[in-house]
Amino acid sequence: MQEETVVKVNTPNALAFKSALIYSIYFLALIYIFKVAGIDQNDPNSSVAERAISSIASYLPFILAIVFVQTNYKKDLGGFISFKTAFSAGFKVAAYAGLFIAVVLMLYYKVLDPAAFERLIDNAREAANGDETKLKGVEMMKSYMVFFIGFGAAITYTLFGLVTSVIGALVIKNETPVR
Repeated sequence: MQEETVVKVNTPNALAFKSALIYSIYFLALIYIFKVAGIDQNDPNSSVAERAISSIASYLPFILAIVFVQTNYKKDLGGFISFKTAFSAGFKVAAYAGLFIAVVLMLYYKVLDPAAFERLIDNAREAANGDETKLKGVEMMKSYMVFFIGFGAAITYTLFGLVTSVIGALVIKNETPVR
């Protein structure tokens, strides 16, 4: 009788999923923190400082989540990782996070705080400056706007994560030496 050993294939999927899920929960908490602090991310008249704080608080932890998964996966692989593998690990975080953030934003605007969605629509009406065509467009898109916001956030975070994953993979890669 022959005994077969099963080799466990180590993948970053679970860690990427957990990191993206934790980031999306942080993202939802950040929305409420900004609300309490009086920072409206959707206000076109917000100050440069508010926009900078918002961007740093949103994107820096996202970057750190991607790099965290890449470096931990490198440790799991014995300290060696190829560019392709490091990029793949980071991009999984970006793809999962994009999906989760889309769901979080749709849930937030439809269920958790519909008044925030109405403020968003009011800002769009105000930006139309009385132009009937633009106002009609805002009214027509109102019922679909939540989905466009979610889809836009998913695309934005995924593309930003793609770039971050490339840069992280370039820095973190450490090819296995050829013997």
